[in-house]
Parts: sequence; C-alpha cells; structure tokens
Amino acid sequence: MKKGAAGILISLLIIGTFSGCRQNQEKILGDFLTMLEEPASEVTINAADAYLKQYLPKVDDEYADDMVIRLEQYIEGTNPEGVNYTEWLSQYEKFITPSLSELYQLKEQEQLNPMVVDTVLKISWEELLQRTYDLDAFIQENKTYKEIREDLSWMYSNYVITLVMGTNGTPIFDYKTHAFSESAKLAYLSYMRKYPKAATTWALSEYFTYLESINFTLDYNDKAASKQFFDACDWLVSESGKRVFQVDERNDQD
Repeated sequence: MKKGAAGILISLLIIGTFSGCRQNQEKILGDFLTMLEEPASEVTINAADAYLKQYLPKVDDEYADDMVIRLEQYIEGTNPEGVNYTEWLSQYEKFITPSLSELYQLKEQEQLNPMVVDTVLKISWEELLQRTYDLDAFIQENKTYKEIREDLSWMYSNYVITLVMGTNGTPIFDYKTHAFSESAKLAYLSYMRKYPKAATTWALSEYFTYLESINFTLDYNDKAASKQFFDACDWLVSESGKRVFQVDERNDQD
C-alpha cells in the first residue's frame, strides 16, 4: 500500500510540475506577444531580442519556434530584408526545432547566393532545379507545420515562377530568336528523368506539353501568344503549389 501511495504521489508531482511548467511557458509567450503589439522600431526589436535571449533557454523548442517566428515576422513587417539569417541561426538555432532551423538554412542560402539580382538569374538552371527539389523535399517532411506553410508556399512558387517564366534579364525565350532556352530545356529534361515523382516534375511535364504545342518558340511582342503563355504559367504555378503539399511518393536523390 505504501509503495502504491508513493507511486501515486510521484505521478501527481510529475503532473503538477509539467502543468506548472507549461503555464509558465504560456506566460513567457504571452508576455512576448504583448511586447510585439507595439509598432516595430529599433527600440522594440532590440527589446524583443533581449527578451528572447533571456527566456528561450527556459521554454521547450515548440514555444521557442513560435517566439522566433513571431519576431521574424515582426521585423519583416517593417523591413522585408531586415533579418540576416546567418546571424539569426547563430543566435537561435540551439533553441528551435530542427525543422525551423533547416528552413532558416534554406533562407540563408538564398540570402548568401541569391537566385536573381537586378532581374538577372545568377545561378544555373540546374542549381535552380536543385533548390526547388530541396525545398520540395523539405515540404514533404513538414506538411503539418502550419506556422511555416505560408513561407514554404511563397518560396516554392517563386522558384516555379522562375523555372517557367525566366526573368526579365534572363528570359526563357530569346528576345531575338524567340527560341526556348536550350540550356533550360536540357536541365529540365534531366530533372524529370531523375525525379519522375517530384511535384515539380508534374509542372515541368505539363509545361513541356504546352511548349511542344508552340514548337518551343514565343515572340513576346505577340500579345495574344504572350497572354496565353503567361496564363498557362500562372496556372502551373498555382497547381504545382497545391500539389507539392499533397505528393507523398518521391524518388530518392542519387
């Protein structure tokens, strides 16, 4: 009987400790959210950063994720380029979940080696496809992480837009010859063979069906043809953005 009573007492102590700990974490989060109700400024951002440095060691990584994401959004609400992700990871990586850390690593990569600079594509089509694949893979593993879904959706759509439209400085169809980029074509065909079940492969397959219908040529000065092209691209971006959160089966990268 004594052992049984002791066991019950220990269980109650554990439950009480857990409940108290959770309530304390809720208060830490609540106080932080109250801070973020103030208009963002250098003063309020520094205060929020100081708060995180003090309290992140005292909360679980799920709470840490929430607080770090909120601060990121708070800063970006004032300055979209206000977060240096190398410094961000240095400060917060040890407190957050591996999933959020990986997302910040993807953002850091884009920040250190941007896809586009002054409307010109600064990476190869192969590198763009690899980044798209890496993001696709990350999405497959984190579909239920609702707090970052908006970021993931925007990032993936941005990659697909560039894949199917190119950029003003790096057009997918040559401005003079009107021919589709041969280097892009070869890269896309290779990707589809390598990753036949990836969400992006579905988009590229549909894209190539359209390209074949126009013989891989487009004169941007032809308003009717250009409208048809951009409408098709918009549809592909929208549909692939939905499908990437649905696809489960994927080929492993060789």
